[in-house]
Amino acid sequence: MAEFRWNPEKPLIIAAICVIGIINAFQMINLVFSPISKQVGMVYPLYFSMSVAFSLICIAGLWFLKRWAALAYAAVLICNQIVLMMMGYWELAAAIIPAVIIFLMFKHLDQMSYSISNSEVNL
Repeated sequence: MAEFRWNPEKPLIIAAICVIGIINAFQMINLVFSPISKQVGMVYPLYFSMSVAFSLICIAGLWFLKRWAALAYAAVLICNQIVLMMMGYWELAAAIIPAVIIFLMFKHLDQMSYSISNSEVNL
């Protein structure tokens, strides 16, 4: 049986953000296919579908501690809040979790690498 080893370089909070992000992505998929989504127009289900796909890419990058992923995921979370506001569904309570996630990602930004791959990129 393979032994599980925790990567001490990865902050536990980043792993938690990734898990929360995956759960949120599945909830957004439910939103895309809900009757409410179809009532507000075709643009919003398309936007949220693309948002889910982009979020999952960002979460994968965040899992590997990539700085671009944290910045892009913060942009996605902020854009989602703006879209919810435009739809008329925004609530302060809905902004608290994304705000906390953004704060925690930026708090650990110095532990993330700039490069796109795991190897060093020489420019």
